[in-house]
Amino acid sequence: MGAAGSIVAGSALAIVAVAVLRFSWAQKGRSAALNAAGWGFCLAALILGWAAAGAWGATVISLWAMGAACAILAWEGFRAPASRAKASNRRAGMMPEGPAPLRIGARLTTCALVAVAALLSSIAFAVGVRWLAAAMGAGEANANVLALFATPVVWTVLAFTLLMTASRKRQIVYLAVTACAALPALLLGAV
Repeated sequence: MGAAGSIVAGSALAIVAVAVLRFSWAQKGRSAALNAAGWGFCLAALILGWAAAGAWGATVISLWAMGAACAILAWEGFRAPASRAKASNRRAGMMPEGPAPLRIGARLTTCALVAVAALLSSIAFAVGVRWLAAAMGAGEANANVLALFATPVVWTVLAFTLLMTASRKRQIVYLAVTACAALPALLLGAV
């Protein structure tokens, strides 16, 4: 089978994988066999795409899987019955009710940690990723691309983690551990 045939087969398999997973998750009891089959089809589709055209092939396969998932979710959303319950007009803890303190300082600190400190920490992590890639023999362009890829991914994960963590000390530990990835590059003067 040629590259085009592998892409087409992988795309079809990705759609089947999403359909099998949707069928499995719609059952009253979760079926380990159906889940394993769905994820196995997904992995096989990704392997077919990668074997056919590398990262581009894997991307095409992923787009077909995401498109199938989007179509299934849209269909399920349209066919779901309208709820009879009225929507609550209660805000989800945005501001305290009545005379409770606003805690503006804590809110601004959280915003600074998530927006600014997490960004800086993820950039430091990306510097470490770039240094490691270059140390392992990657070309300059490839090392730069890995760093540019790492920054938004790490920032997203770190922002989520910080928002879900109630302890300020633990938030600072997460930021520090993430930023420590840049230490080898800084200590060796590669920055």
